[in-house]
Amino acid sequence: MGNHTLTVQSFTLYSNKGIRLQGEIKTLDDGKPHPAIIISHGFRGHKDWAFWPEVTSRLAEEGFYTVSYNFSRIAANEDSLTEEAIAAASTFSQELDDLETVLHALSNGDLPEPKAADRAKIGLLGHSRAGGSSILTASEQPEAVAALAVWNGGPPPSRQPQAGEPASLLEQAVQEDWQRNEERFNIRAAFTRLQLPALIVQGDQDRKPLLEQLRFFQAEAPHQHYVLVQGADHTFNTVHPYEGANAQLQAALQATIDFFKKQLG
Repeated sequence: MGNHTLTVQSFTLYSNKGIRLQGEIKTLDDGKPHPAIIISHGFRGHKDWAFWPEVTSRLAEEGFYTVSYNFSRIAANEDSLTEEAIAAASTFSQELDDLETVLHALSNGDLPEPKAADRAKIGLLGHSRAGGSSILTASEQPEAVAALAVWNGGPPPSRQPQAGEPASLLEQAVQEDWQRNEERFNIRAAFTRLQLPALIVQGDQDRKPLLEQLRFFQAEAPHQHYVLVQGADHTFNTVHPYEGANAQLQAALQATIDFFKKQLG
């Protein structure tokens, strides 16, 4: 980073339902355009959850224009919208729309410090469910995305209500959205269609379905890049409130930095 400091600026966008997408950019103040990375948090997280502030700062220090943001479901809860509105904002379809809104804002130069972003070199980094939405976005909009990294990514586990227990309105909305869009939401098929370079970073102590998905990806897309982090769970052994980085998170982050430097540098 040399003598340069980080510029940090907040921004607000709005979803297609008019709900806030609160975000933040970080970039070196060296007067140069930098490859850009959009970072998408997991289903139960937010942009400031646990390791994300440290990760976004580190990526910015390494020379990337980083964009982190909250999905609209965060503001829907913060603003105490109706249960129906919160449920609608929590679907996978809405997550894809939110990510597309941020991607278009970046591509169009509508985020802070636009001259600091090389908009011809945009990468996506998604964790957990947002890893799945990042895969689909890269597959559907290859003209806008140059590289993709996924941390323990895919659909969230489905909670099965106990006998006689009705599913919550949010759970119903999420499940019905998946059922209506089953073909579009085929993450395995979308990944194998990718023409752009992709990195899958997967903890070896994560959920069994994600480990099975990793093996599928490796078999069907052997040209892509894979890192299995030994001893790492779904959040790379970190917690919120954050207690600092560990060997597993550092391994995931360094692999991601190396990948983006090679693909976007």
